[in-house]
Amino acid sequence: MSEIYPHRFEAEIEKFGVGKARKIWYNVLMLPGALAADLPLRKYPRLRVEGEIADVPISNAFMPTGDGRHYVIVAPNVLKDGGVGLGDRVEMRFAVADQDHVDVPGALVAALGADAGASRNWQALTPGKKRMLAQHVASAKTPGTQAKRVGEALEALVFFKADLRLWRKARAARPD
Repeated sequence: MSEIYPHRFEAEIEKFGVGKARKIWYNVLMLPGALAADLPLRKYPRLRVEGEIADVPISNAFMPTGDGRHYVIVAPNVLKDGGVGLGDRVEMRFAVADQDHVDVPGALVAALGADAGASRNWQALTPGKKRMLAQHVASAKTPGTQAKRVGEALEALVFFKADLRLWRKARAARPD
């Protein structure tokens, strides 16, 4: 077993539906119960991990199913790059990641550095809320969209306690 990835298991890629009113279906690997017992899932129910699925690097989280089990989503790029699909048995190797780490895009770092109020509000956020705002900015495909999203993130930070849902609701209510 690799020192960099102290945990490993094999499982079948399966479909799993999330949601009550409207199910969203994902390709997932279910975490075996014996391995789950060795992980800090009580402290971190959404346990962030780094590793490999089918030899493809991943950075993801084990999520609770609601019935005591945990799953990790197998992203489309992992399926493609690993040459695997639904029903295939694959190996996952992983290490527990720093639960507080957030990858913050440079454009957002620069904007926070220029706005003391937004920076103060950013520092008060939980890692999960920071990741949400950082992902909102990082998922932009063009520099123009990224700049627009940095502005949205700052507005959400300053006026809506970093809640993008409240920010979107307020934006929709504004006459433009």
